[in-house]
Amino acid sequence: MPDVENAHAFTFDELRETVQSQSDDAPVLVDFWEPRCTACRATLQTIDDLACRVEGKGLVGTFNVRDHPEAARSLGVETVPTLIVFRNGEVDSVLQGAEKIQTFVERIDEEVFFGNPPTCET
Repeated sequence: MPDVENAHAFTFDELRETVQSQSDDAPVLVDFWEPRCTACRATLQTIDDLACRVEGKGLVGTFNVRDHPEAARSLGVETVPTLIVFRNGEVDSVLQGAEKIQTFVERIDEEVFFGNPPTCET
């Protein structure tokens, strides 16, 4: 996996457990990606930066669909990159494509941080 320091790399069991146990308190955002996907690799840094900025306000992670294709299909992931937001144990939002994911992250920065997101030390 490319260098991702802040986002959690989920296994399928961890993902199921986390969605069930933690998405009631705060959103769980999961980036579904695949190592051969250039757009996915480009999106990973954006996701990792988001994970750092929202620490304590939500959980951000990644899920390698190549390692768990059947699990990704069971969640309706048909293309990568796909970002799924879970709330209350259920799928709340689905975004497909690097451009949509980037726009979503920018919207979070605007709405949550009023256009002034915190910087993260790496």
